[in-house]
Amino acid sequence: MTMLDTLPLLSSIFVFFLGIIVVSKDTKSTVHRVFFLHAIAITIWLIGTFMMFISKTDQQAIFWDRFIYMGVVFIPAFMYHFSVAWTKTKNQKTLVVISYILGFIFLALSRTQYFVDGIFRYGWGVHSQAKFFHHIFLIGFFFFLWMVLRNFYKHYIRNRNAANKNQSKYVFIAFFFLIAVGSTAYFPAYKIGIYPFSYASGVLFSAILAYAIVAHHLMDIKLVLRRSFAYLAPLITVLAIYTTIEYMVSIYLPSWVDTANVVVLVLSILIFIPLKNFYYRLANKYFFSSLYDSQEVLNDLSDKLRSSLDTKIICDLISKTLIDAFHSKAVGILIFNEKKNQYFVECNHGFDTKEQARFPNDKLLQENFAEQNKILIVDEVRNDPIYKKSKTTIGLFDILGVEILAPLNIKDKMVGLIAIGEKESGDMYNKEDLSVLKVVGAQTAVALKNSLLYQESQAFGEKLKKEVKLATHDLRIANEHLKQLDRAKTEFISITSHQLRTPLTGIKGYLSMFLEGDFGKLKKDQEKIMLDVFNNSNRLVRLVNIFLNVSRIESGRLKLQKSKFDLSELVDEISRELKLEADKKKLKLEVVKTKDKLEVTADRDKVADVVLNLIDNAIKYTEKGTVKASIILDKEKARVEVKDSGVGISPEEAKELFNKFVRGKKIAQINTSGTGLGLFIAKKIVELHGGKIWVESKGEGKGSTFMFEIPVK
Repeated sequence: MTMLDTLPLLSSIFVFFLGIIVVSKDTKSTVHRVFFLHAIAITIWLIGTFMMFISKTDQQAIFWDRFIYMGVVFIPAFMYHFSVAWTKTKNQKTLVVISYILGFIFLALSRTQYFVDGIFRYGWGVHSQAKFFHHIFLIGFFFFLWMVLRNFYKHYIRNRNAANKNQSKYVFIAFFFLIAVGSTAYFPAYKIGIYPFSYASGVLFSAILAYAIVAHHLMDIKLVLRRSFAYLAPLITVLAIYTTIEYMVSIYLPSWVDTANVVVLVLSILIFIPLKNFYYRLANKYFFSSLYDSQEVLNDLSDKLRSSLDTKIICDLISKTLIDAFHSKAVGILIFNEKKNQYFVECNHGFDTKEQARFPNDKLLQENFAEQNKILIVDEVRNDPIYKKSKTTIGLFDILGVEILAPLNIKDKMVGLIAIGEKESGDMYNKEDLSVLKVVGAQTAVALKNSLLYQESQAFGEKLKKEVKLATHDLRIANEHLKQLDRAKTEFISITSHQLRTPLTGIKGYLSMFLEGDFGKLKKDQEKIMLDVFNNSNRLVRLVNIFLNVSRIESGRLKLQKSKFDLSELVDEISRELKLEADKKKLKLEVVKTKDKLEVTADRDKVADVVLNLIDNAIKYTEKGTVKASIILDKEKARVEVKDSGVGISPEEAKELFNKFVRGKKIAQINTSGTGLGLFIAKKIVELHGGKIWVESKGEGKGSTFMFEIPVK
């Protein structure tokens, strides 16, 4: 047996396994079934060729050549039927039927001496001789193959979807190679002794389609292919090594062929398992790890979530995104009602809940997972002895088919849960899936909270309209009452903020004394804890100041206490205060000042709030590079510029950035705890000074420059 003998056999293995993989994905699909029949026909051709090559007598060769035509006569019909079904070409059903009828006619004729008869032996192999009906068969053969390529080409031209277009391209190329290269197998039937590279067409055909399956989701069978890859790849590798060595030995050491065959066979058996393990790791790491670009999924979802405040639309959008990305069988979103201590089903795609709209809360699981913002993986929890008390809930997960529960939290506030069923493939959710799910959970929580608040405000508005309509005769009194309520609300926020500031100031003072060693030297771990508490106290003070300023702005009570001060000195002071945060991130924080003092008459504390907000934001949203604060005197105006090399801002986002509760999509992914109020307050403070504030950026990932200017006097 030589390399040429095994080439058809190797090709047949490729094609046969590809057919099995395709049909196992969907046995009811016409496309999948016809492709499988086509693969069987090609397998018959290649196996028959292998047997014909090793035939010892002319009689055996004729037998196997007629065996070959049991598959070959139907190849045009199967190819053509596949092209019609896959491209959804209309008005060709009659021609499909005709192709099958011709296949059966030529099958009967191929058994006679009027189709093939006699043997032609040549340097590369053996083949029967074509007779009259074989010529007729070839005419029909090439007509239908031309129709196949025509259907694929038309489908490629008229398809506007990029993914489908790529699929069409690779299907066309695969069939073109099979037709162009495989058709040379007929040359020996006309006494043309060509090298039998036609039998490699099966390998080319399978390889191109396998690439289309992996890279472009052809027939959506990638997940089935993954399981077969670890067995097919080592088998093909072993066969390739075997045939190569056997070929080299037959040329240079022909007397050692039999010995070499035994040695190579033993070697092949020994290396098969290590090869299988290698290809398994290779497949999981590089070829089949993910069907989606996680960053693209998150960016796309972030854009879409900003387009609606309707809870139903948001939930459907989240469900569709996760189903498309993970290929999950089911996704549901539940909203947590704290008063009733129950979860209410907001949307359900795929779970058989028997129309049950609410589910009881499991306190143990909620405390250990949901409230700690941990993703609950049911398989990991089911057998854990700590959760024996949650058997009822775990059993409910099993009945419903829930595999993962992802919490929807805003800080320490529970909004709800995302429930996800198993993947279509039956595979486990990997680290990338869980990372994406964590970010999606944060985005969903914010979107749902905003939606629920909007619904409450809408409901309140509707209720207000009805009450106003009923009390039209006393509208003036009702209006005054509403104003009083608004003033009371503003006053409440103001008083609460003031009341919070007093104890926080005391707390900060004591913490500072502890850190400075006034109560004795702290241990390293104690000092770290105290420093974290001190930093969190600072953040809380700033948050209180933000709400206090918003309250004052909305009530028109934000007053300026103007005095003369050096703006350069103020920026330098704030930069020194924030230098520690910049150093933690290894950022270069620099200040570019004017040569002389730049004195302005303004409210020093409020201008300090603006500068602090801009430099702090620049540090937060810059991963590497530089943050530079510049102070410039421009005629009668003083301008502060804060330039960074951070995430950047798109022109569309820049227009809305200074509005209340608005945050950039990249910013929201980096820091989910922001309020979206800092720039709004900064704008109001600058405008009260008679100045303006704005941002310039070349786009996402290209950094940004925030600027404000105020009159010197």
